[in-house]
Amino acid sequence: MRSNMIIALLTILLAGASYAKYEAHEWGTFTSVVDSTGVTQNGMYHEDELLPDFVHPFGELRKEAALPTPQPPPPPLNPRPPVNPPCRSKVCFGQEVLQNSVITQKMETPVIYFYADQAQAVSVNVKFPEGIITETYPGPVSTFPTMQDPHVIGNGNSTFQLNILATKTGAIPFVEAGNIYGHARNVNSNLVKSGAETEKFLFYRGLGRFQPKISITSRDGNLKLSNLAKSRPQAAFLVHVDGFGHGQMLNLSAVKTKDEVTVLSKRIEQLKDHQTDSPYIIKGEQAKGLLVDELVASGLFKDEALSMVNTWENGYLKVSGLRLLYILPRAEVDEILPLSLTPQPEKLVRSFVARMEILLDTEEKQILADVMDQKYKFRGERLGRFAEPILHKVRTMAKSAEPENTELLNLMDTLVKDVAAKLDAKTAVR
Repeated sequence: MRSNMIIALLTILLAGASYAKYEAHEWGTFTSVVDSTGVTQNGMYHEDELLPDFVHPFGELRKEAALPTPQPPPPPLNPRPPVNPPCRSKVCFGQEVLQNSVITQKMETPVIYFYADQAQAVSVNVKFPEGIITETYPGPVSTFPTMQDPHVIGNGNSTFQLNILATKTGAIPFVEAGNIYGHARNVNSNLVKSGAETEKFLFYRGLGRFQPKISITSRDGNLKLSNLAKSRPQAAFLVHVDGFGHGQMLNLSAVKTKDEVTVLSKRIEQLKDHQTDSPYIIKGEQAKGLLVDELVASGLFKDEALSMVNTWENGYLKVSGLRLLYILPRAEVDEILPLSLTPQPEKLVRSFVARMEILLDTEEKQILADVMDQKYKFRGERLGRFAEPILHKVRTMAKSAEPENTELLNLMDTLVKDVAAKLDAKTAVR
């Protein structure tokens, strides 16, 4: 009888005890350029937005907490320069590595938010089998490849040791107003600390290569979308932005129920006509609001969804061009970017958007015709941030159409190198 009473008392006490809640929410974007045959194009390594200086470049580990150390000895009278000076560029390996590698995807700004009702130590491991991790904050405690393996564009693997703090406010690094990084901080998440570094989230970026599970092909100005995965996307939108930065979109809800969806050239022309109203077209704030709603439906909190759309509003809805935005199925995210947290959270949300810049077959032919007409006067930079992958595609077309025309192929090679150099010059290094 007494033992039964003790068991009952323990049950009551345990039921009333406070339970430590802990969950994590992640969002991010995979950006690619897709040609008319559905193939993602090489050359996706140019930066569009500068990150704060405190963000760690490729291969750099976190800064440890400051400890008292003896004063260093005085420097020699004639110091020699270091054999390997510290890398201060964004990706920290030479242009020859980038240009000799196949890079078809930019993994842009995944952030992981943490929520806990008490302090919690967490180990986070992120793998990128078909890519590498290039920038982080807080920094990892280990990462591969390293500066000693600069030619390895694959098998990315970074581990972070974090302490989730029992607070949502505190001192974090300064970010200038307008910097794209700052939008992600407008979320009611816990602070995380790693070594001497504190932030509202775990941030990382990468470069990689893979084919999306949704295939987009173009013929005679028509688009065909084919779902190659067993699971279906949360939502899909066809977006067009004109030269004035005005964006509007079509809601391709049929992608959620059909294996193939065709968008006729007539509908695409309607999408490109920003002067005419159509019941099919979603504009301005309504378009932005619909993206937020779908991200919330995928599992993000409202403030998280807003922070994601505010971070990428320029790329999604203001950079000129035609693109598909779709929310990847969770299974596809886990396959591309395996993530493990120890201990495991009660709930893990992963909401990623695939941003696929679309090259219509008619546009590809026109660019090739312009190159052949203008030759070395052709200004590749007018094609924008994605000029290099676009010109890679046009070179492939030129080689297929005129394989013996070495003058044309040499011209294309020169244009690719020239536009790569000009795009790099626009992005400052640290």
